[in-house]
Amino acid sequence: MSRIADTQKFIREVQVEAKKVVWPERKETIQATLMVFVMVVVISIFLYGVDSLLSWLVQKVI
Repeated sequence: MSRIADTQKFIREVQVEAKKVVWPERKETIQATLMVFVMVVVISIFLYGVDSLLSWLVQKVI
């Protein structure tokens, strides 16, 4: 097969597969976004605490 025919076949297959995609509902998307945001905040607070503790320990040693 030629490159053009291969490319056309690939594009058709991509279109068929794209029709099979099930997108999440708006509610699911919002819930997932909120969970990610909450986890980012929690991990940020944890890392801030660890960083502050280590900084305090280093200052005491020096």
